[in-house]
Amino acid sequence: MGMAASQARYLALTARKTNCEWEGQQINQARTALANQSANLFNRLLDLEVPDAPKSTDYTEIQYSYTDGENESVLDSWQQLSSADPNYNYIVNHYYYADIYTGSQKLLENPQVQTKGELTIEEFMEQDPVVTYNANDDTYTITTADGQTRTYAAIGSLEQDTKLENALRDFETAVGMAQDDGVLTTDGVFGYQDANGTWHFFLENEIAEPKDYSTAYVPSFVGNSKLTELEDLTEDQAAELAQILRDCSDTAISDYLSFDEDGNLVYNGEGLYTFDLQGQTYFTTEKDLYNSMQTNYEYEKPIDIQEKLAYYNASYVKTKIEETNHALLETDGDGRFTSVKFDDDSVVYSLNVETVTDDAAYQDAMNEYLYKKEQYEKTIADINAQTSIIQQEDRTLELRLKQLDTEQNALATEMDAVKKVIDDNVEKTFKTFSD
Repeated sequence: MGMAASQARYLALTARKTNCEWEGQQINQARTALANQSANLFNRLLDLEVPDAPKSTDYTEIQYSYTDGENESVLDSWQQLSSADPNYNYIVNHYYYADIYTGSQKLLENPQVQTKGELTIEEFMEQDPVVTYNANDDTYTITTADGQTRTYAAIGSLEQDTKLENALRDFETAVGMAQDDGVLTTDGVFGYQDANGTWHFFLENEIAEPKDYSTAYVPSFVGNSKLTELEDLTEDQAAELAQILRDCSDTAISDYLSFDEDGNLVYNGEGLYTFDLQGQTYFTTEKDLYNSMQTNYEYEKPIDIQEKLAYYNASYVKTKIEETNHALLETDGDGRFTSVKFDDDSVVYSLNVETVTDDAAYQDAMNEYLYKKEQYEKTIADINAQTSIIQQEDRTLELRLKQLDTEQNALATEMDAVKKVIDDNVEKTFKTFSD
């Protein structure tokens, strides 16, 4: 090997050795970063709090109860009187549960109040009307003998809003004018909208005997349940409605019911309806029904976006009745109460002592424990998975580092050999020139 070639080889080996050292430093830095990540995961593991299962004993207490022959009562809490009293030594809070007849208002999520259109026709002939046509604005004015006037405008010149379109469809269906293709026929139809929003129609070909057509919409069904308007109240209905009025006096029910001076329920026979829902009969009012019926809707989907329907009933609701009294509590030799006498009752009641567990509170605590336990186990599994990935990456880097170490040793050996060749060449060159 020539001197130039040897030096070139030596430089290449030196560059490669330097690159190995630099790559080894990068690998060491990467392994240090992985070690830091692993340490952070370990610290997270140490910081985790292991959830403890609840103990039923933590939700168990001694309870004192008594019965007065009608209700089962429980002593909720008691506080000893600070001042001496020969008749009473404690202030006691006690309670019992009773079924209380209660009226309520509810809102039906999907009321589906369906209506039945009733076409009404008002004849003008008996009133000797005068019909005049105004070509300037294409209107007909009907004046009756008593001086009342109604002006009907051509439908084609009016804005086709949803309410008008719906009224026209119902009107045309009622008088047999609807076309097969569903297109509204407005030729020869004139109309106006009164203050209540009801559309009235007049047919041009009926000038000789003019009529006023309008459709009244009355509630007929709630879902699949038929609505029945109440005229006379049965005794049971009167009792239920009276309770509803007492408990829901600020609702629409008060527009149709009242109490007289003697406290008797008063109903004029109009405005209250009944319907059945899941085997139970409920009440609603004309006002509530129309509130849902008159919600804006599409003609093809008349019940899709109705307001929630208010409806009413009265039922027995289990209610907690709480009382506070001065009481005389007697104890036995072990410090447990044996009897109680209240300041508003002459009877001394024997106390039953029993151990009770708040099952609902215990179950809530158990559910919370199971939730935290699942969270804890998932966190452990996540940390273990991340640690396993880090360990795998570290083993890969360690293997690469060993490969670099082997390569660096081989490079050092080869560099020593090339250096020896270069030294021999230099030595021979100087000897040649020295001779």
